Amino acid sequence: MFIMGSIYFIVDDAKMALPYFEKSFELNSDDIEMLTLKTNVHLALEQKNEAIDCCKRILKLNPKNSEAESLLEQLENL
Repeated sequence: MFIMGSIYFIVDDAKMALPYFEKSFELNSDDIEMLTLKTNVHLALEQKNEAIDCCKRILKLNPKNSEAESLLEQLENL
């Protein structure tokens, strides 16, 4: 699932990638790499709240993730 989502995202089809990341999330909600890609898909689809949720999940798993922390701050200030 994760690989198919990544492929769709690479070819700029975020809408097709999202269901694969959603399924991957159901199977393993602790995968930070998948959550990061899922965040990027939500951003590409202009789904701010969903991207914020992903950032918060990443920070819960890894409080020192500066990329998620920075992005969360930016999103919350929009």
